[in-house]
Amino acid sequence: MKSKSISRLTSATLALFSMFALASTSNAAPKDTLNEADVKFVKNEAAAGAAVVKLAELGVQKAERADVKALAEMLVTDHTKANKELNALAVEKGVEVSAVIDPKHAETFQELEKATKADFDKEFLSTMISGHKKCVSSFEEAAKDAKNSDLKMWAEKMLPGLKAHLAKAEELAAK
Repeated sequence: MKSKSISRLTSATLALFSMFALASTSNAAPKDTLNEADVKFVKNEAAAGAAVVKLAELGVQKAERADVKALAEMLVTDHTKANKELNALAVEKGVEVSAVIDPKHAETFQELEKATKADFDKEFLSTMISGHKKCVSSFEEAAKDAKNSDLKMWAEKMLPGLKAHLAKAEELAAK
C-alpha cells in the first residue's frame, strides 16, 4: 500500500512540475523576438524596399539618361539583395511582411509610369531622393534604437549603401 501511495505522490509531483515548466516556457517570449517598434521598422522597410525595386525596374526601362538608368540598375541590384536579407531576418524573428506593394507606393509607380520621356528622369530622381532621405533617417534611428541586436546590426550594415544611393541620386538631379 505504501508503494502505491509513494508512486501516486511521485506521479503527482512530476505532473505538477511538468505543468509549472510548461507554464513558464509558454508565457516567456523567445529571447530573440522583436519589440513593437522593431516589428514596425521591419514591416515598413520591407514595403519600402519592395517599392524601390519596382520603381527602379521602371527606371531601368524608361530612363533617358544613361547615368539615371545606371542608378536604377544599381538600385534594383542592391535593394533586391537587401530585401532578401530583411525577409530572411523577418522569418527568423517571426514577423510576417507583405509581398504586396502598398497603395502609396503603387500610386507613385503609376505616376512615374505616366511620366513623359522628357520628365521621367527628373521625377524618378526626385522620388528616389525623397524616398532615400526617409529611408536613411529610419535606418539611422533603427541602428541607434533597435532593441534586437540582429536588426540593429543589419540596419547599421545597410546605412552606407543607402547614403551612397541618396548621394548619387542628388548628384544626378543636380546635373
